[in-house]
Amino acid sequence: MKAHERNRLTLFSILLLLVLASCRLVVPAGPVTTPEDSSSVPVSSPDGFPRVALATPAVTPVLPGEILEAQAAPQPPPLVGHQVLTVAGSPDGPLTLDPALVRDVESAFVVQQLFRGLVRFDPSLRPVPELAERIEISPDGRTYTVRLRPDITFHDGTPITAADVKYSLERACDPALNGGDGRGLPAWGMLRDLVGAEDRLLGRRSDIPGVELLNERTLRLHLEAPRATFLLRLALPVASVVQRANVEQGPEWWRHPVGSGPFRLLRWDAEELVLGPHPGYRPQPPYLREVRVAIGAGALSPLNQYERGQLDVAPVPAWAVDRVSAPESPYRDHLIVQPLFAGTYVFLNPAVPPLDDPAVRRALIQAFPREKVAQVTLQGKVRLAEGIVPEGMPGSPWTAATLPTDPEAARALLAGRTLQLEVVSAGSRLAVMLARVWEQELGADVEVLQLDWPDYLDDLDARRLPIFVFSWVADYPDPEAVLDALFATDSPARPIAYENPRVQRLLDQARHTLDPGERREAFLAAQQAILDEAVVLPLTFDVEYLLVAPRVRDLPMTPLGILGLERVWIDGSHPAR
Repeated sequence: MKAHERNRLTLFSILLLLVLASCRLVVPAGPVTTPEDSSSVPVSSPDGFPRVALATPAVTPVLPGEILEAQAAPQPPPLVGHQVLTVAGSPDGPLTLDPALVRDVESAFVVQQLFRGLVRFDPSLRPVPELAERIEISPDGRTYTVRLRPDITFHDGTPITAADVKYSLERACDPALNGGDGRGLPAWGMLRDLVGAEDRLLGRRSDIPGVELLNERTLRLHLEAPRATFLLRLALPVASVVQRANVEQGPEWWRHPVGSGPFRLLRWDAEELVLGPHPGYRPQPPYLREVRVAIGAGALSPLNQYERGQLDVAPVPAWAVDRVSAPESPYRDHLIVQPLFAGTYVFLNPAVPPLDDPAVRRALIQAFPREKVAQVTLQGKVRLAEGIVPEGMPGSPWTAATLPTDPEAARALLAGRTLQLEVVSAGSRLAVMLARVWEQELGADVEVLQLDWPDYLDDLDARRLPIFVFSWVADYPDPEAVLDALFATDSPARPIAYENPRVQRLLDQARHTLDPGERREAFLAAQQAILDEAVVLPLTFDVEYLLVAPRVRDLPMTPLGILGLERVWIDGSHPAR
């Protein structure tokens, strides 16, 4: 999923204004909430100061022949006082609340609260039944028999049936949602395993025969072939259940959604988006009475708002981490540090001259000191990317052989050739840094082209950008969500016009085997082949820094970010800040 490029580019802009000086990552030694089946891993900084990093959970794969049962309702916590959670969104707010069209992180977070599908991720990132009560996987891994919970409803109290699930999956694959081209829909990469889904996406049929209704509460999902990640992708917004009557109100139906998730939309104006609990959510309604998401001017300077007691959760810019984690800081024990399945990369588009020359791409990569971005420019607050797949992703380690920084070797590759280059940005100072390094080390003539955000996105989607910085957050906990999404020839998210038959064969091999060892070897080989072609320069793997008020309990932080808020509660016995 595109990682709110606007926010991340702004972060780079701020950080690159800092004095380039070496520093170390210091994280609080106080208590940190970790996911189930995970643990805190103490690390020591060079001077012995303790650090705490959240371990990534060991994701247990779901196997053919397995039966998944819905989890029982948890024991309610002692709820006293006002159960209101206030967080900051982005100034623009979500782009859409239509689950079938979600492409950005902000929209996905809100949609995740309003809508749900058959499965969800538990805190260890394993798929478990959500609207489903029971999921039975056939021994050959091609058929999923799903029985829904008996008492689930939409927000207006209407029962959710198997027919609603079928309608939602078929609608998500409707090419009319993307001007007649289903290949540009999220469903193209997420739901195409279903028998007939590709034909539906290409406009060849109006239904998906792979979604078979057995009775009002039971349906059967038939796959073209076994896929190790099918259930993981069913946990994403694109597979959420929507109400036909609500959708048929018109193209702007999602501004007044009748959802299937734990929260209802109470209010959405220029300053705030407010959610309230859905009493019919099962196995248990949410504990919070309100979730307030600040947008517009209210989303500016969230750290300052947190320090004034106006927010319960706030991101910490990397430049402020040392301050809030200092021994004398009153917020030292509020800081949560979570490595993410997310990375930032420089892409070199081989379809744009002179980048069609592999020697030019290798020279550009070897001339740029990528280590300094993580260690100096970003002050060690992120992790140096030693490959394309983020570390901690299931199957780790994913390290690969990257081209070493060697300006002399880079100049030799060019043999005195003078390059005319264009680096495109939507506000990133990192683009300026790239240009200056290549001008100094290679004598290149580099123009930095700043585009307005809509134009940048249009050129990105058309794969016209020559050189650009790009951040990507994995949609689900599998290397497929990075390698397949960014480099498969049939991926709608592929940001450059890159095609490599060997890479595609390896990605296809990983798609069509259920053996974890074989999948890992195929992904490792594909990753190395991509790096060897020098079409991407991995820079950093991202780390989330959050301040969370001590009164906020059971916030589910994971390498995919914050999951649902339905089990979050406010400890009224804890004094307000």
